[in-house]
Amino acid sequence: MLFLTESNFDEVVHSTECLLIEFSAAWCGPCKAYEQVLAACEKAFPNFTFAQIDIEEEFGLAEEFQVRSVPATMIIRNSVVVCMETGALTQSALTELLEQASLLDVSQLPR
Repeated sequence: MLFLTESNFDEVVHSTECLLIEFSAAWCGPCKAYEQVLAACEKAFPNFTFAQIDIEEEFGLAEEFQVRSVPATMIIRNSVVVCMETGALTQSALTELLEQASLLDVSQLPR
């Protein structure tokens, strides 16, 4: 999993067609449990880049995306946020979100 910071965020977002970002914190118990779900989905969806933002270290990014609780999951396609979910998702729920995001007609997304 890639770790995003304010210094590499824009470069990664603009160079990655399919990106999943997990907002988390070291003290967050549900975030640690959610890592297993993310790891399984990362293997199942090789077309997605999986990344993590520590909200304590990267407060500016958490604030920019109005993250109020963790874990929070954001899916970006072609530099456009297409989904934002709060809470630890089940593997089936995350799989469904990733499948839906994969099927989006990116030519219809605003730039």
